[in-house]
Amino acid sequence: MKTTQTLMIQGCTSDAGKSTLVAGLCRVFARNHQSVAPFKPQNMALNSAVTEDGGEIGRAQALQAMAAKVPLTVHMNPVLLKPNSDTGAQVILQGHSIGNLDAMAYHDYKPLANRAVLASFDILSQQYSTLFVEGAGSPAEVNLRENDIANMGFAEQVDCPVVLIADIDKGGVFAHIIGTLACLSTSEQARIKGFVINRFRGDIALLQDGLDWLEQQTGKPVLGVLPYLHGLHLDAEDALSQSEVEPESASLQSTQKRLKVVVPLLPHLSNHTDFEPLRLHPDIDFKMVSHEQAIPSADLIILPGSKNVIWDLQWLKSQGWEAAIQKHLRYGGKVIGICGGLQMLGQWLLDPDRIEGDTAKQPGLSVFDYTTTLTDHKTLSHFKGTLNLPEQMVTGVDDADIDVDETLWANSSADKHNRTAHQTSIPLTGYEIHAGETCPLACNNPAEQAVTYSDDNQVMVSYLHGLFDEPKALQSLLNWAGLVVSESRPLLDISAIRETQLERLADTLEAHLDMEVIQEILKASEVPAQAHVEAKPDAGIHAAHTSHAFLPHQIEAVYQAIAQRRDMRHFLNTPIAPTIMERLLTAFHQAPNVGLMQPWRIIKIQEDGLRQQIHKLVEAERIRTADALNKCKDDFMRLKVEGILDCAEVLVISLSDHRPKEQFGRRTLPEMDVASVGCAIQNLALAARAEGIGLGWVSIFEPTDLAECLDIPQGEQGGKPVAILCLGYVKDFYPIPMLEKENWRQPLPLDKVVYLNRWGVSEHDTSSIQSRTKNSVTKDQETLVGGIKW
Repeated sequence: MKTTQTLMIQGCTSDAGKSTLVAGLCRVFARNHQSVAPFKPQNMALNSAVTEDGGEIGRAQALQAMAAKVPLTVHMNPVLLKPNSDTGAQVILQGHSIGNLDAMAYHDYKPLANRAVLASFDILSQQYSTLFVEGAGSPAEVNLRENDIANMGFAEQVDCPVVLIADIDKGGVFAHIIGTLACLSTSEQARIKGFVINRFRGDIALLQDGLDWLEQQTGKPVLGVLPYLHGLHLDAEDALSQSEVEPESASLQSTQKRLKVVVPLLPHLSNHTDFEPLRLHPDIDFKMVSHEQAIPSADLIILPGSKNVIWDLQWLKSQGWEAAIQKHLRYGGKVIGICGGLQMLGQWLLDPDRIEGDTAKQPGLSVFDYTTTLTDHKTLSHFKGTLNLPEQMVTGVDDADIDVDETLWANSSADKHNRTAHQTSIPLTGYEIHAGETCPLACNNPAEQAVTYSDDNQVMVSYLHGLFDEPKALQSLLNWAGLVVSESRPLLDISAIRETQLERLADTLEAHLDMEVIQEILKASEVPAQAHVEAKPDAGIHAAHTSHAFLPHQIEAVYQAIAQRRDMRHFLNTPIAPTIMERLLTAFHQAPNVGLMQPWRIIKIQEDGLRQQIHKLVEAERIRTADALNKCKDDFMRLKVEGILDCAEVLVISLSDHRPKEQFGRRTLPEMDVASVGCAIQNLALAARAEGIGLGWVSIFEPTDLAECLDIPQGEQGGKPVAILCLGYVKDFYPIPMLEKENWRQPLPLDKVVYLNRWGVSEHDTSSIQSRTKNSVTKDQETLVGGIKW
């Protein structure tokens, strides 16, 4: 049986070094060829990364996965909170947004979030032998103990040991440790197996008395004292430290003229790790400008990503950046907009659904002629392609490593001025994380619109994070910005720097931690994979028990589509994009069908005259149906029964006559071919509902008349029309089925249609069940069983 070892790292304070310790431990174990992965139940951060399974996790967990040398997955950080105000955050559940919640609403949501946490933990425990778990903040935050899923609440559920790390550089390290223990329950205190003291400077001998005292007071060992690692450059989880805001010291600066790069420190700045290559570059004077600081002169201004673009755009204007950027451009300076910065540089930012706040419309900086509309849909994707620049811009890059192609260009309006020049293609990678559609720029085609330039070649925009990570792309972009570098200088490679720093970190941990004791703690934690789920079956949802289950947010979406599907009659005259129609028809064609006979044929009605004829056939039958209903005639005639003339698409579904009766499933149940078509229509209806498109199923028509209208022959080559489907966008989906709303008929409750063992026996009617069990109902008796005369 597969077993898993688990150790959780919790901190006395935020920024105590939890993320770094987990990353270092992952690298130590990975280079010893052990199966290891990181895990963080709940993370609050604005730095995130796109996983290989198409979701979003905290950047720190992405770094830890790199340290462990394993692929990124949403299960490494099942709950990610991305603050977009002082009291609220976007909630990312297993890689995908479920919307914005304020603090109180999220507190109520935690039990469901806990399901995702346990499900993801169990999935990882089946894949890896060792899991290093990172806590969040501090376990001593007593106001957050109820429904805690980030620290001891999680550790108690999965029964894992904890190591507590404290930062001595801030001072008061012993008080931090003793105070944290005092805030914990007896069982939680017992769960802590030792301490790590982080960021120590000086002579360890001067600390020894304090370490001895701490062990005597707590009865727990100090597992190591980690030195302050100067110049350790690893991706930060969230907040920028002061050293990251301020430029490097003069001793580290190049003697040649340096490129001045400034970035506004937006209140909701996201993915500031984009700028690590610039901050570390010896030829760049990099500065992040915070609130009310004077805006310095610069060669390059970069507008970064933002979690609340409209709010940060308003802040930008209030700080004088709009005028500063215009002046900067007038004097020939360069500007780059990344993600949210790209959106700010357009004409308008629209938020009609109030996704990020109360402002529905905000003028942009009007540098580019495009508009961004924020939507619920979030783009999460990786990009691997080329950065295409005019050849004369590329210096300091080995010609053998680049391709020159007159046909390649970075979709810029500047190309009209440079069509005859050669362009140079340089490898470019990155990832997109954004909510919003920017048109006419990009418009859902990021592969063709990785980088775009203004007509005057002064402004560059991109949705790509990691734009500066590729060494050759970095150098070329800096050349574009005006930096002239000697071709003999090595290119800065942030990936190589990151790898070197991880190895340095692992060396430090092996030298200063008692790895034998840590191995013993891990060995004691060893349990069969998923053992805690079996012991606590109510702790997790179905996904906790099988890797075949969808993720929780996906499961909820399936049930939501089922619950909100409606037979629609009212439509907007808005066309459906061909790509979406293809997706919908594919969903129809993937329906279950008896013996794989696929008895359906689909006729797309695109002639207006033909649509008018079909409408007349339906109207004629509607009148005949009303006459047959006698007393209900007037009520029926008041109902709207179809939207053939209003909808975007009309499909006629025909039952093919090529349906062998001996097909298994049809020999005794010939109706299974019709049932198969019904399944296909239901597939289409659910897919349409998920896309925000309504579907109306029209069955009021004479089949022979409709067949004649559409030239459907009889015999094996023909068929019988069984449905007219109206597809189109709608103003609103009916809150309840329309026939129920119009009091035509009320649906039966579930318990009226679910029987137990025998026809008519309600599973809630115990007397009836006992009666049937005793065979008290005979052919000679008339007895009411479950409300039905038997």
